[in-house]
Amino acid sequence: MELDSHSIATTLQVLRDPAGIPSHPIVFQVLMIATWVFHILFVNIALGTAGLSLYAFAKRQTPHWERLSIGMTKAAKVSVSMLIVLGVAPLLFTQVIYDPQWYSSNILSGAWAIGFIFTLILGYSSWFTFYFKNHQGASGTVVWWGIIGLAFFLLDGFIMHALSYQALLPDQWMSWYAPNGKVDMSGTHIHAWQAGRFLFFIAMSVTVLGAFLKAYVNYYRVREDYEADYLTFVNRLGTKIILVGVVAQIVTFTWWLADLPASFHAFSSPLALAIFAILILLCGVSLRQQKVPHVTSYQALAVTVVMAAVIATFRELLRMQYMLPYGYDIETYKVMEDIPSTALFFLTFIGVGGLVGGFFLTAIYKAGRTQGVYEASPTVNKLANSAIGIMIVWVGIFFMVGIFTWVSNTL
Repeated sequence: MELDSHSIATTLQVLRDPAGIPSHPIVFQVLMIATWVFHILFVNIALGTAGLSLYAFAKRQTPHWERLSIGMTKAAKVSVSMLIVLGVAPLLFTQVIYDPQWYSSNILSGAWAIGFIFTLILGYSSWFTFYFKNHQGASGTVVWWGIIGLAFFLLDGFIMHALSYQALLPDQWMSWYAPNGKVDMSGTHIHAWQAGRFLFFIAMSVTVLGAFLKAYVNYYRVREDYEADYLTFVNRLGTKIILVGVVAQIVTFTWWLADLPASFHAFSSPLALAIFAILILLCGVSLRQQKVPHVTSYQALAVTVVMAAVIATFRELLRMQYMLPYGYDIETYKVMEDIPSTALFFLTFIGVGGLVGGFFLTAIYKAGRTQGVYEASPTVNKLANSAIGIMIVWVGIFFMVGIFTWVSNTL
């Protein structure tokens, strides 16, 4: 059973939240794009460092490789935690303005959507076991914990890719829900996926890994317990990995663009051309640094952040184009203006997020570059006191707003 574009458009409108949203849709769209950038970067770092740690483990007879395996195992463990935390925001913002698409896709593949949680738990538990057992002189059998963990991470990435892609194809939902007129509510099928798109983000993990290694070298170069020959080894490896990743991204991105509908004119899109340009820039930066491998910086990592931002914008533009035939425009979403909650959100984001998050990031950054016990500087101490102060103020405002709202609605 198939529906025409008008019926699909009507259905999408009916499936929107009748209560509306508390602020202009573009606010949530910008926040969705911005928060997704940090989420995908930690996804890339997690997959990249996990893969490298397993490869390095296989070559652990060489001291540099063994040390790198242990270091990358730790980096992957932390990155998985970060990608989970940072993945909440873009998912919530997606559910705010694209709720018909997201929930429909999740229902159609409900078993996979629910299974995502369990496989993520299994993957992280397996990786944590590998992290615990991967130490100097570790036996070869422990690598299986890491392989299982990485396999689950890749599976989870594929599930999220499929759910996101299925949400772009509302014209096929009915044929998936009732194939040949017979309703299938099992939710056990992955109905659609796009190989070029999925593999592009896997290739992106290779590029980001290379940039991360160069940042890793620059970060630890001030510590005496990180020998110069080890850091040079990692720096050269990072350059080679970036080059491999860039080539893989160009190939898979071309594949992705070729799979898009001709009406999108994807190859002539300014954002698509910008992505190609950034990849070429990364390649040039890597080749230049290959000639002087002792030079380190955060430059490559900064370029990958810009790349992720452009990709995030391009990804959202594609979603808008996919929805265009069905008249789905986020700007027509019903708005029930709620200034207090919107103001509280941004004050929390800027104040609590800025000061508390800034304190943690500053303290962690400086402590990691210090060999032995770290003693906070006066500046870090002031930042800590400010973070505590803003938390006290935030809790007070939170309760005052809640009490005021409760009293206003009961009198």
